[in-house]
Amino acid sequence: MKQKIVFQFEMPCSQHPRKALKFVAEAYGVESLAIQGQQKNQVVVTGECIDIVSLARRLRKKVGYTDVISVSEAK
Repeated sequence: MKQKIVFQFEMPCSQHPRKALKFVAEAYGVESLAIQGQQKNQVVVTGECIDIVSLARRLRKKVGYTDVISVSEAK
C-alpha cells in the first residue's frame, strides 16, 4: 500500500528544505518528494514500506525539530 506522509520541521536557515529533501530521498521505499507550506517547512513523502518513525528520528538528527503531520493512503 502506498503511503503519503507529511513531515514539518523548524527552519532556522534557508538550507534546510534542500538538506531535508536530499536526506529523505536516500530512505528506503521513497518514490516521490515535494516541499509544501507557506514557509516551505513541510516535506511530503510518497512511497511504499517507509518506516515513518525511523525516518522522523533521522530527520530530527539532521535537520532539527521534526513533526509528523499526517499519514494517509496515497491515491
